[in-house]
Amino acid sequence: MSKFLYSVLFIILISYATGYSQVKSSSASPYVEKEIVQWDFTSKTIGDDFTIYIHFPPGYDTSKTKYPVLYMTDGDWNMTVAMNCFNMLRQDYTITTEPLIVGIGYGTRPNKRSRDLDPGKGGPNFLTFIQTEVMPFVEKQYRVTDNKTLYGYSLGGMFTTYVLFEHPGLFNMIGIGAPGNGGSDLMPEAQKYFASHKDLNAKVFLGVGSYEHTVVNNIGAFKSYIDKQNCKNLDLLTGITPNAAHGAALAQVMQNAVAFFYCTKHKAVDVDVTELKKYTGTYAEAKDPDGKLTVYLENNGLFVKGRDNLPIHLVPFTSNGFFMPENEKISILFKTETGKNYLVVESPGEKPTLIEKIN
Repeated sequence: MSKFLYSVLFIILISYATGYSQVKSSSASPYVEKEIVQWDFTSKTIGDDFTIYIHFPPGYDTSKTKYPVLYMTDGDWNMTVAMNCFNMLRQDYTITTEPLIVGIGYGTRPNKRSRDLDPGKGGPNFLTFIQTEVMPFVEKQYRVTDNKTLYGYSLGGMFTTYVLFEHPGLFNMIGIGAPGNGGSDLMPEAQKYFASHKDLNAKVFLGVGSYEHTVVNNIGAFKSYIDKQNCKNLDLLTGITPNAAHGAALAQVMQNAVAFFYCTKHKAVDVDVTELKKYTGTYAEAKDPDGKLTVYLENNGLFVKGRDNLPIHLVPFTSNGFFMPENEKISILFKTETGKNYLVVESPGEKPTLIEKIN
């Protein structure tokens, strides 16, 4: 257990050995993503053909569980990005229930996103297509719950902005990535909505790359306006991906949205420094007395060091519970039992590790 503990508490270096081998095949073979299936779909609403991509969450084929659904525009390229977002986030976070991912695209046919995603053009018809054709198909074909998320990037972000305010309640969560038209639709849509509404029941992520300055400014103004509405049921998070323009920010913006929607993340709270001071000292496991941990205060924050002497910031989420920003799967609790003080390490799937305070 000690080796496991130190591997998750402290930064370690992993080196990879590179090897070479002879090519066994006579020619390259096509690569097909096994985790994604696709359906050819004719829309009666739009009068055109689409490709519907489906990605299954882990365990779907061996369980009877029903899953939430993440609907995505631009499925031709967003599907593999979304799949890998979950693959990467799974390493550092606990994901409550991964969704069935449904991407709507065009396959090998001409891409008509400018027709379908622009709210001023075919956006309303495209939403009708999703609501009256795609959703019923998914709900009949697969085991899904009523929990639905919609995510779009660029023109897709314009579309999801429109859906958020013009059709509130259709989706539980809305992801708006780098909305097209410079994000100029954000404020008018919000002002139009709140002229006749006092609240909005949704969880919303809004993100963009830092080099898209106009969108960044519009997001800032939008968030300030939303904050003033004092909505009780709206959970809004904005995220600016540093040093990235429109294309480079796509994957990170999506990953931030996925993390916000589906990952268990701690919310930091303020704990008085006098309370934090109670936890300082030296801790060690009985079976590994040489593997000592030093907990100390620095700049009114709590830190821990181990044998590698690398400091890890412990961020409080309760008065005695802490998390590490580097790995939110791990919880650090300080407890007193039978007159002894312990640092307790909790990790999903692992037995809690009690490390006694020795001085």
